[in-house]
Amino acid sequence: MISQFRKHITLHLAVTIGLTGFFAGAGLAQAQVATRTQIAAQKNNGTLSFTAKVADVGGGAVSEGTVSFETPKGSLGSVFVRDGTATLNLTNPPQWAKTVTAVYHGDAAFAGSTASTQVSADATSGVPGFTVTAAPSSLSLTPGQFGTVNLTVTSQNGFAEAVNLSCSGVPAGSACNFNPVVVTPTANGSSISAMQITTTAVSGASADESARLGRSNAVYAVLIPGLLALVGVGAIRRKRFGVLRAVGLLMLLGAGTMGLTSCAQRYRYLHYQPSPNPGTPVGNYTIVIAAYSTNGTAITYATSSDASCAGAVCLALSVQ
Repeated sequence: MISQFRKHITLHLAVTIGLTGFFAGAGLAQAQVATRTQIAAQKNNGTLSFTAKVADVGGGAVSEGTVSFETPKGSLGSVFVRDGTATLNLTNPPQWAKTVTAVYHGDAAFAGSTASTQVSADATSGVPGFTVTAAPSSLSLTPGQFGTVNLTVTSQNGFAEAVNLSCSGVPAGSACNFNPVVVTPTANGSSISAMQITTTAVSGASADESARLGRSNAVYAVLIPGLLALVGVGAIRRKRFGVLRAVGLLMLLGAGTMGLTSCAQRYRYLHYQPSPNPGTPVGNYTIVIAAYSTNGTAITYATSSDASCAGAVCLALSVQ
């Protein structure tokens, strides 16, 4: 009897403790305060801002948890709540962000809540512009070689105008050519221009070689006519041999003609010789690609992702 009574008391205590824990848990769950979230979108100087307001049912500001700004294609970002407010700023908002939902995730004290807003088309457009990227971004050439770089012009925020391309910083004896030199990307699309960089190999005689060739020509111009003249004079002095005297006269005539011709050729060579071409100098160079578009009233320059580049994109060129 006593044993059964103890079992009954133990079972009663277990049920009581279980019920107490259940109601305590229910009371804890009920301790989470309901919240209300509001969202607003505003555009200012090309920046699209989403502001979420989180408050409890009594209107008090909530300063805990985070708010994420969601779209059907993914999240735009997440921000901590401070004094009931969470703000996300987008400088280049995507065009597909038409419906944005602010999701307050809550915490142990506050329940989660959501709110959505429709974004107007002009709010997501931002400032139309474009970027330029290079592939590859560096080239290594020897004098006389050429290399090709693909420049991709990508539209931003609906930009769809003609873009003019140019380059600067190329070394001596080299050039860059674009095919095409003007590209027009489709709205939020891209176009490619092939840029070819050409270098020049060393050609022509150097100054030392020119001097050496000039000296050798001078020697031959004097030596050969001189020998013919000596032989001719010797043959003329022969009184008995008319044939030798005739040959001597011919040699003297040939010597004079060759001398005059050699002098003329030497003069032309020394004064009208082709200039030697040293080719593209060896070294490292930075090629700056400039890109701009104009509609007759305004000029739009490319947005550069590299703050150290003076143009739309910079290319490293190594001539070895």
